[in-house]
Amino acid sequence: MVRLLLCFIAFTMAGCTTTDDFPQRTDDGLERIPTSKVMAAYQLPEADFSGYRRVQLAPCQVAFRKDWLRDYNRDSAGPRLRTEDMDEIAEAVAEQFAEVFSEELSKRGYQVVEADVKEADVLLLKPAIVNLDVTAPDVPSASIQRNYVSSAGEMTLYLELHDAQTNALLARSVDHREATDLGFYQRANRVTNRQELRRILRRWADLLADGLDEARR
Repeated sequence: MVRLLLCFIAFTMAGCTTTDDFPQRTDDGLERIPTSKVMAAYQLPEADFSGYRRVQLAPCQVAFRKDWLRDYNRDSAGPRLRTEDMDEIAEAVAEQFAEVFSEELSKRGYQVVEADVKEADVLLLKPAIVNLDVTAPDVPSASIQRNYVSSAGEMTLYLELHDAQTNALLARSVDHREATDLGFYQRANRVTNRQELRRILRRWADLLADGLDEARR
């Protein structure tokens, strides 16, 4: 079911390459709100975020760009990757999402609560990272491999905000981010990939906190 949902999200966003491609109203009643900070943001017209003081993080779902594994194995001179390697990368990305968002939201004064808390002041975040494209993944290998890249990759965040008590959908945002283009080639490894991932995740967490702060004023 999760894999089907991720495929649906990636499919519905496939034609949305610019901010102008997104509709003004969604089928589930959300209306687009003007912003230059993300590709697209939607909100239920009557949604009121002023009462939310705590947040809850659903597990982040992760899906790679279509044919990523095939393309990587075709173009890479190193060891071939397996679907198990993809699963490990996706799991690591999901773990980093939970860690970074918990850290950053806590810094901004939002208490992060456990999944079983269903109270009126809790905002439930349902994230999905889709179209994940890792330029040079660093996975365990029997051979020594050095990859040099100018960018670690790119990904898209699809984030829904729900009322934790009722599960009512309140808002949705979509944003695409690329890793820093260094302008020169640098050796890619687990450390550099993780640094770029966390940089992008921190930016998304800060944007969310900014939006919640503004809505509570």
